[in-house]
Amino acid sequence: MTEKRMEKSARIGWIDEFKGFVLLLVCLFHVEQSFSCANMGMLHLSALRMSAFFFISGMLFSTRHFPNFKGYFIHKTKVLLIPYILLSLLFLALDPVLYNFDLFPKAPRMTVMNIRPAIAGVWDYIYWNLAKIFVAGKSSIGSGPLWFVFTLYSVSLMFYGVQKLAGKTIVGARMTVAVIAIACLIGGWFLYKNHIRFPLGIERDLTVLFFFACGWLSKDPIRDTLCAKGKKGIPWSLVVASSITAFILYAAFEIPDPNFSIMNNDLGKSLPVFVASSVFGIAGLVTAFVAADKIPNIGPIRILKGILRNISRNALVILAVHWYILLVMRLLFRSTFNKPGIAYITIAIVAAGVIAAIPLFRSKLYKLLGKQPASVRESLNIRD
Repeated sequence: MTEKRMEKSARIGWIDEFKGFVLLLVCLFHVEQSFSCANMGMLHLSALRMSAFFFISGMLFSTRHFPNFKGYFIHKTKVLLIPYILLSLLFLALDPVLYNFDLFPKAPRMTVMNIRPAIAGVWDYIYWNLAKIFVAGKSSIGSGPLWFVFTLYSVSLMFYGVQKLAGKTIVGARMTVAVIAIACLIGGWFLYKNHIRFPLGIERDLTVLFFFACGWLSKDPIRDTLCAKGKKGIPWSLVVASSITAFILYAAFEIPDPNFSIMNNDLGKSLPVFVASSVFGIAGLVTAFVAADKIPNIGPIRILKGILRNISRNALVILAVHWYILLVMRLLFRSTFNKPGIAYITIAIVAAGVIAAIPLFRSKLYKLLGKQPASVRESLNIRD
């Protein structure tokens, strides 16, 4: 069996669709963030977007092919850390501010570990971007969303140790992981409330590890109940009802906060509200996509699922490129596009740019992604 066939057989359809949908929400939020006249209500989904991404990443955590930490470390470094560094540097080099510093006032604000640097010229700008990449773990201004990749790398390595510490018995391991996850959440909240920032985003790692661990703990129950077929499975109608109920509860607990940010470990005013809204949002998404997985793949449903799976497979490219396109438009054309009605055109522009960039990166710049080369047709495929 070839490597590509093994990769395809290992993928779970609804999980790829889930990841693709959450990534789509992230892109739409950044459009709304860059052009305020494109109001799509994305602020109301802040409590579930990134927490859902890390939850599903925890579900996918596995050390089956890595008997020791060294092998796991090398693999994650190759597929996450190195692409994070290379893409961060690439889009720093492409940042328009480097070539016209007069654009700097229009650029996103820069904060590095509670420091709001005074930037007087291009070399200051480069220095603090490098600090963002290598000290804060938040990537360069030109590729901001790649902070997720570095955080996923850090948390994956941390959770490897947590899992090994937990022991081999199923019950004991689950209890240990649950206790450590809660302790990390409390630690992350404490650091947030006291405005403490550490190098490499350790404070957000603690918060994120809670959702990552929840995903790992939920993997077997979801597989054995929600995804099970026959008598062991839950009726489709009940799964749909559970999803609707979870979203209603999410709406009841969720409190829009423009300052909320997992990246900055800015978690809102109430820990119970933050946890409840995130958990109900994740539950609603999981049950919705499990229910959708049981719908026959025909017509528009098949196309939609194929698009979401393609987004998931090309997450690295999409995270970096969509933000860079928005950055260029924000720096050069914000006054043109940030108008009622016209602002929504930016969605089509970003989509077209991303679609053009995917085959370029997958076929020519694939080494930046830590992947094998793929043809244009394969990189844009939505049929599998």
